Amino acid sequence: MKMNVLMKAAAALVLISAACSSAPVPQTQQERETTMLSQTQRASEEALKTADKQRALDWKDRGLGEDASPDWLLPAVRGNFSIFKRDWQVTGDKVKVGVARSDRLNAAQTIADVQYAARLANQLKQSVLTRAAISLQSDDQFAVVQDAATKAKVDIAGQERLTDFWQLLEITDSQGKTTRTYVYYVVYACDSDVWSRLVAKYLYDIVDNVPQQEAKRQIAEMFAEIDADTKREQEKSEDVFREEVRAQLNALNAPRQSPAEQRAAYRSGDSAKIAAASVTGADADFIAALAAIAGVE
Repeated sequence: MKMNVLMKAAAALVLISAACSSAPVPQTQQERETTMLSQTQRASEEALKTADKQRALDWKDRGLGEDASPDWLLPAVRGNFSIFKRDWQVTGDKVKVGVARSDRLNAAQTIADVQYAARLANQLKQSVLTRAAISLQSDDQFAVVQDAATKAKVDIAGQERLTDFWQLLEITDSQGKTTRTYVYYVVYACDSDVWSRLVAKYLYDIVDNVPQQEAKRQIAEMFAEIDADTKREQEKSEDVFREEVRAQLNALNAPRQSPAEQRAAYRSGDSAKIAAASVTGADADFIAALAAIAGVE
């Protein structure tokens, strides 16, 4: 019954939201793709300058002439899949990417697939808590919702595994120590309605574990915004991406923030602070993989 009410309210809110949004598009699709390709080229040129710190030794389909970093890869990791959709003739509306690293290729693949659902849950958690930090009345209420959001799981039933890609990187740290690690990427896609059901189920699980009725109502009413927000492709700039990864690395090595500190981070609107506030010990491998991509030590 709760699920039906949530979905009906959500559907109405989505229709209203879609009818009211008419923001102009500043660039054509071709212009956006050209910009992303230029960013990828600049990132590759920067990687060449710092080859003594990080370089690709091997990668998937290298013997067939595949590039060490395909045109779609960097934009996809940063949140924009238009080049991937063009190159791969994707039929699903929503495309998401997972990433992991390990010193063994088969282990990196296993981690990437197993942790993919956890990465989606983390994305949804950030979206929920950013809004909850503003709408809820106290740090105690926020702490309860945060606990429920952290425990809520994501079911990826209905999503199609499209492809994967891997790189063997040699990384030299600031002390001169060299290590080799595999970074593994996995790409999934699903239809828009499948994603909406995933979001609705995630919110239902949170609502079901929050005792306060007012907090339950406020979380349920977030559906339309969170559904639209997590469907929207928002590519992060290189600087923003690196700043967020650096903040997450620092958070792994820092004392756990209090609910008041986490709430303040989510309320700040600062993407790096929000990314850091969402970090738990379970994110260590994922953040390490992002750090390898971003070239952040």
